[in-house]
Amino acid sequence: MQRIILAFFFFCVAQANAIYISTSIGDSRIQSKNKIYKPGGIIHCAFEAGFFNESDDIVDFKFAIGIDRFGYSHSDGDKSVSLWEVYLKPVIFSITKHNVMFEIAPYLGKLLDASGLTDNDNQLLLHTPYGKHITMGNEYRLGYNINESFFIGLTANYHYLPYGFHHNEHPNVKEDKYLMGGWGLNFQYNLPW
Repeated sequence: MQRIILAFFFFCVAQANAIYISTSIGDSRIQSKNKIYKPGGIIHCAFEAGFFNESDDIVDFKFAIGIDRFGYSHSDGDKSVSLWEVYLKPVIFSITKHNVMFEIAPYLGKLLDASGLTDNDNQLLLHTPYGKHITMGNEYRLGYNINESFFIGLTANYHYLPYGFHHNEHPNVKEDKYLMGGWGLNFQYNLPW
């Protein structure tokens, strides 16, 4: 999957006439029911490149490729779980009116690395041949185009791990599947292509 995304990225760079780069920073925490002791948040950050962004259009479709970090903390902030993924947003739908833009972007991701997990969790998420390292999610953005090049806005980013992990070493514990995410700020720069 990584080779396909990389080849697709270079193809888009060669063909695209409207490219942007974007970064987000915000909160990431578990949003679903859980059995974790005193859960909390960590800093979420994302970097992406997008293509076919026509900022003059009222309704626009584009796509993006990126990398991000998300997760949560627990035990009253003493420990944290940090997950890194590469993702593809195949269809990003946006509406822009009077320089105010609202955007919806579903995406698919592949986990690259994780820290703060037990050995069983790490094995379950990253090192199995059954596709358990795949994530899904949605991102929503609402913001303002300052000029033709710069956008600033609020973002809500949510990750869902269809295959979960345990929080202890007992092999008979059912997997926990969590929705993680939160609110943040997004900055976008449209490249003068």
